[in-house]
Amino acid sequence: MTVPGAAYNRFIARNEVKTKKSKKTILFVDDEPDNLKSFGEIFTDAGYDVILKPDGRAALAVFREGADVDIAITDFRMPVMDGLEFITELRNVAPALPVIMLTAFGGIETYLKSRCLGVFEYVSKPVRPEELLRIVKAALDASITN
Repeated sequence: MTVPGAAYNRFIARNEVKTKKSKKTILFVDDEPDNLKSFGEIFTDAGYDVILKPDGRAALAVFREGADVDIAITDFRMPVMDGLEFITELRNVAPALPVIMLTAFGGIETYLKSRCLGVFEYVSKPVRPEELLRIVKAALDASITN
């Protein structure tokens, strides 16, 4: 009788956890109420659970409350805590969480800093909903295989 190895057991455990939850959860962080509302509706209509937060501190509280988040999407320029500060803090509580950065004000320096923080994709605003949904799916697919 062959006993599966530890790597196999971790793979099975990880996939059992993922299959118990039918919908993926998106944490969307943006200080613009219209963006929160419209993208919240778009993601919900696409079959995702959505948590909407107006700033990085409120978004980090989601993890302290024990929410099960599969991906975070954050704006860059926000009051209280900008997107880079949010991602830096997020890496302390969810180091492997896929993150997408949205910005209307980004430059090469912001892009490079976000990539150093492990951002999956850096997206310029305005972004078409179907494009953002494609990026979300790609990020989620990549996180399952890693």
